[in-house]
Amino acid sequence: MSHAFTPMPPEHQARFRGAYLSYLRARDGVPNLAARRFDVRERFFAEIDSHPVRWQGALPIDPEVFHKNHLAPAPEPGLDAATLWALATAKTNRSERFGVELSIQNPRRQDALLEDPHTFIQIEEFYHTRILKDALATLGLDVEVSEPPARTKLLVKLMVFMPEGLSDIAVLCGEIVGVVIFSLLLEKARELFSAQPAALARIEALFAQILVDEVGHVHYLRSRVSPSQLGLARRMLPIVIGSVLSDIPELGLLFGREELLRRAEEADVDAAASAYADRLVFEAA
Repeated sequence: MSHAFTPMPPEHQARFRGAYLSYLRARDGVPNLAARRFDVRERFFAEIDSHPVRWQGALPIDPEVFHKNHLAPAPEPGLDAATLWALATAKTNRSERFGVELSIQNPRRQDALLEDPHTFIQIEEFYHTRILKDALATLGLDVEVSEPPARTKLLVKLMVFMPEGLSDIAVLCGEIVGVVIFSLLLEKARELFSAQPAALARIEALFAQILVDEVGHVHYLRSRVSPSQLGLARRMLPIVIGSVLSDIPELGLLFGREELLRRAEEADVDAAASAYADRLVFEAA
């Protein structure tokens, strides 16, 4: 595939959407929107649940410190990188989860559910919440997903209920930033948790599921937008990153705004999933 901000030729867009739907059916299985699950994808989580992996010995993150900061609008000064990582991970998918809940209630989204890639994408976002909880459980943290702050809720509502031509632009930008964030969090996890390879391997396997999904989401949205819409999405990057950092300040403390923006502008999203055999591969020719 190509740079995320490279326009997908019109003759490839419809063919991509057909190929993507076939890929989703094979990887995820039959979607059950009411239960928020897929039959095939459940097998992965059955394996995770039947073979739990936990950090051995002294935990790398103090649960009391984590929980005290989890619901706070900003982390207390002086937190170590591992705690900041856990807080960022716990918050990273909450706005997407909130948006999907709204979108499912939106009547525009109820037709031809089994033939609509958007149905699969919605359910994948619910799995992402579960994945992040499992990753934190590996480190000894039992986490319930919190709601995003009021300002973020308002922005998400605007994105969900605006016309699709506009929402596709905003969501594409958000998905690209999402690939960057999950990639950076995984890279940081490799630095922080390498002392216990089994725990790190479990975190890697879980994050791989998200990255493969997110890269697919980016290309699906590319297949829906025009070159001018892509240009608008690129210009929105600083705004979206600013909103994310306002919602999740731990990301700024870990990586910095400039690094997030640089990685998003590069938009080499395929590299994020290139190591995983179940990634989406679409041959344009």
